[in-house]
Amino acid sequence: MIERLCGILALAIAGWQFYSFRQAFRSSKKTAGKNTNVFIGFGLWFGLFFGIIIFLLGLALLFGAF
Repeated sequence: MIERLCGILALAIAGWQFYSFRQAFRSSKKTAGKNTNVFIGFGLWFGLFFGIIIFLLGLALLFGAF
């Protein structure tokens, strides 16, 4: 029971992470210029990767893989 609740919580966190990745990507696309930090791309892709990992962990917890 606790594993399923943690799975639902992890899926909610992953959804929030995907949303914030999308918002940050759109914002950086609009306002990027010469003064934009070159590491913003690494931060964006790491955020997407983190969201995918949390999403997969949530699915595993939800379906009882552990």
